[in-house]
Amino acid sequence: MAILNGCLSDEFDIQSDEVKFFGAYKSTMGRPKGSGTVDVEVMLDDKPLFRMKTTCKMSAIPIAEWYKTSIDATVDKTNPAWQNPDWYSKLEGTMTVTHVEGDAFARATWTIEYEKTRPEIDDPTFIRDNCLEFFTELDESLLE
Repeated sequence: MAILNGCLSDEFDIQSDEVKFFGAYKSTMGRPKGSGTVDVEVMLDDKPLFRMKTTCKMSAIPIAEWYKTSIDATVDKTNPAWQNPDWYSKLEGTMTVTHVEGDAFARATWTIEYEKTRPEIDDPTFIRDNCLEFFTELDESLLE
């Protein structure tokens, strides 16, 4: 029996302010201010000083409709790698952005959880790649 569900995850660097990026991400996803979590913890480094670690996270956001209106409308559907979000009964994204005080950049993790409607459908790597490109462009726009 074929496995229909799975998870794809990628990490990338955020050059803009992590809280500003996370706010832009929430806005892009149509989520209200105050949604998601922002945790701040103090960590003890191997050096004798404390540094703040900020983690912003928003879990299990249904992304099919957002993807269709924000990204898929601009994608070349003649590309043989193109994937229709409707081919998946579940397509949810989780964004986690972490920055440690003193580091030059933040680290983002984008995870897509999915469930295929049929076993012959490929994993949504095309959708994942387009989302990552979109988030990279979002980060770059915040630096301008």
